[in-house]
Amino acid sequence: MTQPPKPRAEVRRNGRSFRSAINACLMATLLGSTAFGFGNSAFAQQTVLPDNSQLRGSIQENAPPPAQNTRPARPADSQSTPGQTSSPTNDSGIPSRPYEPVSPGALPADDDSSNLGRLGVPANDGSPPSGPSDNSGGINPPPSVEETVVPVPAERAPTPARRPGATNAATADADANVDRDPATLYETGAIEQSQEANPAERRTDKDNMPVSAIERRTPRLDPEPFAPLGIRAGTVILRPSISQGLRATTNADNSSDGKSAVLSETRLRARATTDWSRHSAWLDFDGTYDKTISGEDYSAPNIGLRGGFQLDLGARTTVTGEAGYRYRQEDPSAPTTIQGTSNRPGVQELDGTLGVRHEFGKFFGDLKGKVNRTTYGKAEIGNTTISQKDRDNTFASIALRGGFEMSPAIKPFAEVEIGKLIYDEKVDFNGYRRSGVRTGLRGGVEIDFGEKMSGEFAVGYLRQSIDDDRLKAVEGLSADAAIKWSPQRGTDVDIGLLTRVEGATAPGESGSVYYEGTVGIKRQVRANLDLNAKLIASLRDNKDDTGLDKGFGAEIGATYWFNRFVGLDVSARHQLVRSDVDSRNTDETSIYVGVTLQR
Repeated sequence: MTQPPKPRAEVRRNGRSFRSAINACLMATLLGSTAFGFGNSAFAQQTVLPDNSQLRGSIQENAPPPAQNTRPARPADSQSTPGQTSSPTNDSGIPSRPYEPVSPGALPADDDSSNLGRLGVPANDGSPPSGPSDNSGGINPPPSVEETVVPVPAERAPTPARRPGATNAATADADANVDRDPATLYETGAIEQSQEANPAERRTDKDNMPVSAIERRTPRLDPEPFAPLGIRAGTVILRPSISQGLRATTNADNSSDGKSAVLSETRLRARATTDWSRHSAWLDFDGTYDKTISGEDYSAPNIGLRGGFQLDLGARTTVTGEAGYRYRQEDPSAPTTIQGTSNRPGVQELDGTLGVRHEFGKFFGDLKGKVNRTTYGKAEIGNTTISQKDRDNTFASIALRGGFEMSPAIKPFAEVEIGKLIYDEKVDFNGYRRSGVRTGLRGGVEIDFGEKMSGEFAVGYLRQSIDDDRLKAVEGLSADAAIKWSPQRGTDVDIGLLTRVEGATAPGESGSVYYEGTVGIKRQVRANLDLNAKLIASLRDNKDDTGLDKGFGAEIGATYWFNRFVGLDVSARHQLVRSDVDSRNTDETSIYVGVTLQR
C-alpha cells in the first residue's frame, strides 16, 4: 500500500502557524500605539507647576480657561529616578515662542521683557516662566508634581464700543466701569436708574389706532318710526287700518231739515302695492259706515274701491289702466234728488280707463279710453216706491293728447275728447230723449319736479249735447287738476279740481255743470303727531235758470300715534251750501273722536 505524502501535511500546518503569528504581532502593535497616544494626552493635560507656584499674566478673554487637573498624583510621578538630575527647563517643559508683530510698538511692553533671551525665550534664572506650561514637549512626566488648583481670575467687564460722536449717559457709565474693581462690578442689589438713559415708563399715544372700513353699513334712524309696516305676501305689501269712533253732528243726513244726532262711525281702509322691479300695480279700498246711536235715525254706507297698473313696454312706451267702484247715497242738496223721500237712494258708479303713451324724441302722444256706468236706487215716499232706472246711463269716450317736452319737468299738452252718453231708457218717464254726444277741448301742462311737485293741470271747454231738440245743451268751462306739492319735508299739499256734467229728471231741464276744488294739507309735527286740514269749495251752474249753488267746507284734525299700531284721532268740520232754492240749503257741524288700528 502506498502511504500519503506526510511532508505536504506538515507544510499545511506550518503555514497556519505563520498566519497566527502575524495576526498576533499586528494586534500588539495596535494596542501599543493606542496606549502611547493616551499617555501623551494625559501628560499634555497636566497644568500643575512645581513649588506650588501660580500662573502669572493675563488670560485672554476669548481664550477658553485652562483645564484644571485635580486628579491625585500617582506615587511613581512624585519620585525621581535615581541618578537623574533635575533641570528647570525639563521640569517646566519647552515654552512656545511668543507672537512678535512686524510693526514695533503694536503691543505694550511686557513686565518680563528684561528676562527674555534670544528669540524671545526666557532665560533660565530659576523663576517660573510667565504663561501656562507646555508639557507636550516630552513624554516623561515631571519628577515631582503636587496637586495644585490654578485660580481663574475674574472676568473683566466688557467695555462697550463707543459710537462716533456718542456723548449720552450710557457711554459715560461704560467709561466709568473700566476703572472699577472687577470683583465689585457685578454686585447684586438695587441699580440706580438713569433718567436720561432709561426714562421712566409713561403712557404714550397709540400709533396703530383702528381705522374705519371704507365701505360699511352705517345704521340709520328710521325716518318714519310710527309708519305701518304692512303685511308682505311675496311681492305685494298690504297695509290695512280700521278706525272706530263717535261723531256728534248737528245735521245727521246733511239735508235742509236735518236734525242732530250721535253717530257711530266705522271706517275700514286698505292699500296694496307691488314691489316689482319694472312694472307696478296698486289697489285701494275705503269704506265708511255711519249708524245713529242717539238722535235722528240715520244709516249710511259709503264704499270705494280703486285699482290701477302701469306697464313699461320699452324705454318710450307705457301702458296704464285704472278701474274703480263706488257706492254712496245721493246728495240731498242735488237738483236731481226727489224731494220728500223717506230714504236716500243709493248710487253705484263703476268706471274704467285704459291708455297708452309713446314718446317721439321731444314729442309724446297719449291715447286713452274711458267708460263710466252709473245706476240709481229706488226712492221711497211713504208706502210708494219710485223707480229711477230711467236715470241709469253709460258714458264712453276716447281722448287724444299730444305735447312736447320743454324741459324734463315741464311738458305742455293739448287734448281733445269725444264721447257718447247713453241712457238705458231712450225716453224717460217724462218723454224726453236725454242721450247725446259729449266733446271737450283742453290745454294744460304736466309737471314733474320729483318729490317736490308732480301732477297736471288743464283748462278747456266742455259741451254735452242732448238728442231731444226741446232741451238745451249743457256746456261750460272745464278745469281739472291733480297736483301733489311738498313745500318742505314733513308737509304734503294735495290740490284737486274736478268738472263734471250732471243730468236732470225734471221736465224741461237739461242739467248742470258742477265744479269742485279741494286743498288738503298734512303736517307731521312730530314722528308720532300728524296735523291735517282740508278745504272744499263747490259751485254748481244750473242750466234751468235757478242760479248758482255754492258750497264750502272746512275740516281740521290731528292723529297721535302711541306706537306703529294704535293712534288717537280727533277732528272737527263744518260744511254748508247756499242756493236760491230753499230745499238745497244745508248747514252741518260735527266733532269726531276715535281710535285707529293699523298694520
